[in-house]
Amino acid sequence: MLVVLHAHPDDESIFTSGTILRAKRAGWRVVLVVATDGDRGTRLSKGGDLGQHRKAETRAAGRILGIDEIVFLGYGDSGFGEDSKNSTDSLGAARREDVAFKVRSILISEKATALTSYDAFGIYGHVDHIAVHDIAELSIVGTSCELYEATVSRSGLRAMRTDLVSRGLEPAVWPVMLGDVLGVEDDEATLAVEVGQDMALKQAAIGAHGSQVLEASAFMGLPPGAFHRLIETEWFQPVRVRSGKFPEMVGVPIPVA
Repeated sequence: MLVVLHAHPDDESIFTSGTILRAKRAGWRVVLVVATDGDRGTRLSKGGDLGQHRKAETRAAGRILGIDEIVFLGYGDSGFGEDSKNSTDSLGAARREDVAFKVRSILISEKATALTSYDAFGIYGHVDHIAVHDIAELSIVGTSCELYEATVSRSGLRAMRTDLVSRGLEPAVWPVMLGDVLGVEDDEATLAVEVGQDMALKQAAIGAHGSQVLEASAFMGLPPGAFHRLIETEWFQPVRVRSGKFPEMVGVPIPVA
């Protein structure tokens, strides 16, 4: 049984939808836990409650992916960059222990085999992603649940940049330093889940979040064309491995200590 913990609506589709699809094919129950309602995302053109709208989009994506249950923890989006603001009801302002208690309760009630979250930098530095990283580490305490952190391979990003520059991309459009900031330096334990066979469903799930304009030029600072290459692989760093059933399920077995 798999629990995928994410910060905002649409994160599940971008970073883990291929893995979710593999889990469903393997007969796993999948529960998506979304910490915030994403109310500080791209605003609706016709007004309305953005948080409620994004919840509906998440449910639509969940139907595409076959997710069994979606749990919204109810925190506000903390925003990012210049828009970042930790209001009293935001995830960034919440006590990590309090949020972890809620997640731990789900892990225990579901008898979860594995939990996914984010690396220590939250993949690209969003305060809510970093909070989810901290919350996940706290939530597995006292459980037998395995923990895997969704991330991006820096070596993969550097290889992608080299390839695109060789194809004519202006080097200045993709600063070299970007490959040293996003994600992590992968190692022999990193799980690289190739999701090419599921790209149609993954793109459909991302498309279900239609209120958010996924401009490749704006996503994590990557240039046009890189985003669609990036999402063909989903990377995870093992943090706690017990049975090793999660790596086996995604098709990348690793030694179990």
